[in-house]
Amino acid sequence: MKVAASRTSKITQASQVAKAISATDADISNDGRYRIATVSNLTGIPVQTIRVWEARHTAVQPARDAGNVRLYRRSDIERLSLIKAAVDAGHAISTVAPLTDRQIKARFQDAPARASKSRDARCRVLVCGTALASVLKAAWHTRSDVRIKSTTAELPVADFDSLPSVDAVIVDAPVVGNALPAMLRQLRAAIKAPVIIVVYGLGNRQALARLDAANIIALTAPIDPAQLARICQLGLAIDPAPPTAFSQMLMHSAAPRRYADGFLQQLSQMPSQVQCECPNHLADLLTKLNAFERYSLECESTNIKDAAMHAMMYSASGHCREFLEEVLRRLMAHEGIAEPKIPVATTQTSIVDPSNKNSPHA
Repeated sequence: MKVAASRTSKITQASQVAKAISATDADISNDGRYRIATVSNLTGIPVQTIRVWEARHTAVQPARDAGNVRLYRRSDIERLSLIKAAVDAGHAISTVAPLTDRQIKARFQDAPARASKSRDARCRVLVCGTALASVLKAAWHTRSDVRIKSTTAELPVADFDSLPSVDAVIVDAPVVGNALPAMLRQLRAAIKAPVIIVVYGLGNRQALARLDAANIIALTAPIDPAQLARICQLGLAIDPAPPTAFSQMLMHSAAPRRYADGFLQQLSQMPSQVQCECPNHLADLLTKLNAFERYSLECESTNIKDAAMHAMMYSASGHCREFLEEVLRRLMAHEGIAEPKIPVATTQTSIVDPSNKNSPHA
């Protein structure tokens, strides 16, 4: 029922644009038609997107004045608003543009059944990078919770509209350049993928910071395919509504483990200067949390809802562990307990590989 209500809301929003048109007097031609800047403001569609939809898909055919300036009728604006609502709901512009307004509205009526069916399928992934796609296909061929829906040789620089609707996108980027964050933001806006992951080799801190600010997960190569599958399934756990603080936290990768199990075991038995034995209890708690983080990664899923829940628990437990490790670090400094000199083994279950010196968390 919530899905149906959401679809109906989108149609209602599209129809309300017509009411807003009569209240807009700016940038209107003498014959009552509207220039493209006004159309963009009324519909929420960027000017460049409107031009692409016209040129490539003939979504609308505006008139032009003597100076070759586009002039849009009210019916054009209403149609663009309806098309935008359909695209926002997950329909490709290439399949929506040829339809009549009545046919587009019919798609909204059919959408709840299709949405319910898609939730019974595996997590759909788009992989940009031939070599990485080959590795993941071999590693995931027996999995029932994730599948590669499509692959591209590299990240497309244009024509995002031709890409399929997926739950997650994985981009193989040997080098994270300054232009990559902007390209990925355009990709997300075009295909509405909840999760975008970059598996990279080298990257400067500024570019990695921009990825993080855009809620794009950056992982250093090589990456365990099982971990990558679990992270992809976050796309099924994230609410498509405006993200909450919790959802935004899940979209950021947790830092690698700071303390090995052996050190935590020794700390849990170490005499404390604090009568409440906080370091001992905190070490015990972290040991259990580390075990749960590993468990949530390896736990089997019987259906797509289980997979999404396990992905959420894996990410959330990693962030909880990161917070408590910082508390423990400060507590040890207060009590004069030295930090361990031996790093955590590279087999630990963290999202980012700490053995890679180029990791932003290393």
